[in-house]
Amino acid sequence: MTESADGAASAKADRGLLALLAASSALGPISTLLLIPALPAIRDEFGATTAATQAIISVFLFTFAAGIPLAGPLSDRYGRRPLIIGGLVFFFIGSILATFAPTLELLVFARAVQAIGCAANTTVARAVLGDIYNDWRLARGLAHLTLVMMMGTAISPYLGGLITESAGWHAPFVLLLVLSIVIGLAAWRWLPETRVVRVDSLTLAEVGRASVKLLRKRVFLECAVDAGVIYALYLGFITLAPYVMSDMLGKPATDFGLYVFFLSSGYFLGNLYVSRLRGHASMERVARFGILLQAGAACLAFGFVAVGLTHPIYWFLPMFPLALAQGLALPHITATAVRLAPGYAGAASGLIGFSQQAMAALAVQAVGFMPTDTPVPMLAFCAALSLISLVMSFMLDKAMQAPENRN
Repeated sequence: MTESADGAASAKADRGLLALLAASSALGPISTLLLIPALPAIRDEFGATTAATQAIISVFLFTFAAGIPLAGPLSDRYGRRPLIIGGLVFFFIGSILATFAPTLELLVFARAVQAIGCAANTTVARAVLGDIYNDWRLARGLAHLTLVMMMGTAISPYLGGLITESAGWHAPFVLLLVLSIVIGLAAWRWLPETRVVRVDSLTLAEVGRASVKLLRKRVFLECAVDAGVIYALYLGFITLAPYVMSDMLGKPATDFGLYVFFLSSGYFLGNLYVSRLRGHASMERVARFGILLQAGAACLAFGFVAVGLTHPIYWFLPMFPLALAQGLALPHITATAVRLAPGYAGAASGLIGFSQQAMAALAVQAVGFMPTDTPVPMLAFCAALSLISLVMSFMLDKAMQAPENRN
C-alpha cells in the first residue's frame, strides 16, 4: 500500500472512531433532549408536580455526576474499551426499565440506571481523545466530537415531541432502547483500546492521588466551575421552557422542539468554527469572545421579557448567539482542564464532567420550583449564571498568566 493510501486509510479509521465515540457519548444528551418535550405529558400522566417531574432529569444528572469521577479513574486503570461497552449495557437495562415503568418513581430509578452508563460513555470518550492528542489539537478534537454528536442531538427535541404526541411518552424510551443496541454492537466490533500501557502498574490509589493533585490546581478548578456554570445555564433553560410554553401559551411539544433545533444550530456552528482553528492562542481568543457573547445574549433575553416581550421568539432568538457562544467556549475550557493531567486523561475528564453534571442537576431541580406562567424567573436565572461565567473567565485568564500554566 502506498504512503498516500496509508494516510487515507488512517484518516478513515479516525473518522470512524470519532463517529463511534460521538454516538456513544451522545446517548446522555439525546436521552435528555428526547424527553424534555414529554415532561408535561409525564407530569399529567402521573398527576405529579412540576418539581417532582423534574426529577426525571435532575436525578439522571446527579447520578451522571456521581458516576463520572469513578468512570475516569477506572478507565485509566482497566482500559477505555471495557468501560464504554459496560456503560452501553447499563444504558440498555435502564431503557428497558423506563419503557415499561408503571410509576413515576420507577421511571426516575430507570433514568438513574441509564445515567450510570452515560457516565462511563461520555467520560471515557473524552479520555480516548486525550490519549490521542496532548496539545491544542485536543480542543479541536473535542469540537469535532461535538459536531458529530450534534447531528443527533439537534433533532432530538423535535423528534421527541413528535413521537410523544403520536405514540405517548413511552415512545422516546423505545427509541433509546434501539439506539443502545445498535451502538453497543458497533462498539463491540470496532472500538479499540487506546489507554497507554504503563511499565509500572497504575493502581486506583495512584489515580486517586492524581485526582487530588488536580483539584489543588487553581486553573483546573476554575475550568471545572466555568464549564459547569455554562452547562447549568443551558440545561436550566431548556428543561423549564417546555412547561412555560405549555402552561402560559398552550403550545404543543413539537413547537418546543422546533425552537430548540434553532438553539442547537447555534451550538453546532460554534463547534464547527472551533474545529477549523489551529493553535492554542486562537482557541483561547475565541473562547474569551464566546464567554462575553454568552453574557450579552442572556442579559438581552432577560431584558426582553422584563419589559413585557414574552412571546417565545424573544426567549429563543437571543439564545441562538448564546448557544453559538457556548460552542466557541466549552471545547477550549474542557481541553485546558484535560491537558493539566498528562497520563491521567480519564481522571481529568471525570472531574470536569462531574462539575458540569452536578451543577446542571442543581440548576434543573432549582428551576422546577419556579413559576411556569411567565418566563421572567427562568431568564433572570440564565442571565445571573452568564455573569458568573464571565467572572470565572476573567479569573481563569489571570491564572493562566502564571509561568507554569503558559502553553
